[in-house]
Amino acid sequence: MLPVMNCVLQMVLTKIDRGGTGTLLTNLMDIQDVVRTQTSSCFPQPLLVSSLHFWGIYLLRCFIAHVTGSIRLTDTSPS
Repeated sequence: MLPVMNCVLQMVLTKIDRGGTGTLLTNLMDIQDVVRTQTSSCFPQPLLVSSLHFWGIYLLRCFIAHVTGSIRLTDTSPS
């Protein structure tokens, strides 16, 4: 029997430049509703990405690097 691994899911929404702002907001609210009510191991905030305008790409890359252990993030908030 394979060991059960704890995994955390991160939802990435692509092509955010395709619809209007109202459509994106409506879809995002619907998706957050599903994440909140029907999942138990998903980050609550989806990453929004557009390769056309490069929106969210750097954040996605940093997130992947962090969760794979390639970089360590430090807290820079004032104490």
